[in-house]
Amino acid sequence: MVMMSDDDDDSEPQFSVVADYFFVDTEKNPICLSALPIRFEQSTDEATQCKRNIFLQGVADPGITVYKHVVAWKLGLEGKQPVITVLSVEGSWINLAKPRNSYEEKFRTIFITVRMLHFLGRKPEEPEKNLWSHLRKVFEQV
Repeated sequence: MVMMSDDDDDSEPQFSVVADYFFVDTEKNPICLSALPIRFEQSTDEATQCKRNIFLQGVADPGITVYKHVVAWKLGLEGKQPVITVLSVEGSWINLAKPRNSYEEKFRTIFITVRMLHFLGRKPEEPEKNLWSHLRKVFEQV
């Protein structure tokens, strides 16, 4: 995992990957990723940023607790695995690794949809039974 920060700067470090994560509102109530607006482009303009205060809470290497105000999310389907990232209010994109176990059930529908889109984007001509077989394999490991 990569952590980026300026050595001489007292500013808060920026993390590129957060694991064991979940989202909360200002009262610390768990909230689903779908409460954030989705972005379809890389830009960080404010046009589609969330009007609610939603925070990403999790862990970055080496065991550093992360609590970041986030305003949007996006989905990357280009690579070997799908990637979900969130945009912090500071303008940096943060990759989401594995969510906290207790949060996984709340997030499951999104995970299944993301995996399905990734599979269909890579193999649009595959029979439907292969899609279901792939999804079963992926989610038996979770």
